[in-house]
Amino acid sequence: MTIVDQNSVADTIAEWTVTNFGIGQPASALPRDESLVELGFLDSYAVVELVEFLEKNWNIAILNEEITREKMGSLNKMATLILQKRGAA
Repeated sequence: MTIVDQNSVADTIAEWTVTNFGIGQPASALPRDESLVELGFLDSYAVVELVEFLEKNWNIAILNEEITREKMGSLNKMATLILQKRGAA
């Protein structure tokens, strides 16, 4: 059984983001508590792709009204949302 925690989920999201959007720095350098959109790492199209990845990778559904700064405004917030939806938070 794999232990899934906020850090491992945030790391997975960061790795995927760096790989798929050509961000010129390692995943470990992405800030965990700041908006990747506001920092210029992601645009609105990238957010749509990211949501699709999150839904497929963790077998969850993210509602349009959940795509907010409060719920998805950082790697840690996304990880928390995923864990809540998976019943692990």
